[in-house]
Amino acid sequence: MGELQVNEGLLADVAYFADEKRRRRMIEFFGFEQRRVIFGEGALRTLGQECARLGAGRVLLVRDPGIEALEKPVREAMGGVEVVGVYDDIVPNPTVASVERFAARMGTVECDAVVALGGGSTLDTVKTGLCVASAGVPVADILGIDLVPAPPRWPLVAVPTTAGTGSEVSRGAVVADEEGKKGVISDHMWPKVAVVDPRMSGGMPPGLTATTGLDALGHALECMASKLTNPIGDAVAREALQAGCPAIIRAIEQGAGDPEARCRMARCSLLAGLLLSHINTGAAHALGYGIEKLSASAGRPVPHGTAVALMLPGVMRHNMPAVAEKYYYAAGVAGLDLAGRSLEEGVGMAARWVDDLRRAHTPFGSLRDAGLGEDHIPQMVEVGLSVRRLMDQNPVEVTAEDAAAIYRGVMH
Repeated sequence: MGELQVNEGLLADVAYFADEKRRRRMIEFFGFEQRRVIFGEGALRTLGQECARLGAGRVLLVRDPGIEALEKPVREAMGGVEVVGVYDDIVPNPTVASVERFAARMGTVECDAVVALGGGSTLDTVKTGLCVASAGVPVADILGIDLVPAPPRWPLVAVPTTAGTGSEVSRGAVVADEEGKKGVISDHMWPKVAVVDPRMSGGMPPGLTATTGLDALGHALECMASKLTNPIGDAVAREALQAGCPAIIRAIEQGAGDPEARCRMARCSLLAGLLLSHINTGAAHALGYGIEKLSASAGRPVPHGTAVALMLPGVMRHNMPAVAEKYYYAAGVAGLDLAGRSLEEGVGMAARWVDDLRRAHTPFGSLRDAGLGEDHIPQMVEVGLSVRRLMDQNPVEVTAEDAAAIYRGVMH
């Protein structure tokens, strides 16, 4: 069991942050003065003391309905903390209705804090629902940026069981209304504590490992390329890719049999998740929303991380004039042989690597596999281009014609 890393300790070995001024800027940038992020094998054992530090003697445990087996170690780690109830009415890709159900439950429970155990859907449900319950407003009133009026009454301790979304350390959540997925983004959404123990994601099956891992890599690649990035963001994104790129195939194929790969993917997800608060993603995530919405309507919904990975190769090629060196770096840490290769060739290799990963390890090699055809492209373009909070920070403008070409590139 290695030493646990807490807050800025996550980046203690990164050369860029050896300088004290840079380290202080990093602490401020990630808001570490207001929260605790604990990472490493065995991190779960800190759960009880973290609840005590928050003054939480009674907690509500919220978990994904499919991970009942993980409830026992969580209860054991909490020690003398009383669990006043378990809420497991969590749906994949939270909706306005599912968030409001959880918010209503918070109006009937007496607790000092909430412990959320699960993947992105669980964490996003709780993060949003706590703000809704505390403010007494409908979800519709906080959809958008900085519309949450006040911090939640109950501190949140997030314990992720997947390695992909980074929701345990981001200030955002995604909730679907009748029009599609919408963001809720506010500093009030940050969990007070994130306990990231790679062993909690060790039981993920290969398909879930693949799609969540592709999401994490997508976060790092897009944040690194974003117009909003800065030297801190660039350094952290590169560290995330350095952790995840060499490990993702091993994590998919070996699962719990390769704890080092699981640890690297958990680190990749966590570091990339930190970037989502102030940088966020770009065109691949925006266009991915179009795939998610239309594939759900077609009856074969594409998981979020896989939708992003369908778009990433084309978006990387599109962005090459602005950020070729960054994608070239990703190709290098993925272990691709760049000897004698130009920047353009390296970007092409990185894009093919992502494409090959998705084709080999998910059921969605192409849009056809999701029941989507050429006739769906105009609708997907409309949905993708409407996500301006992501499109506007993509390093190269994406027109409707560009978006249509990127979708056509993975039609088969």
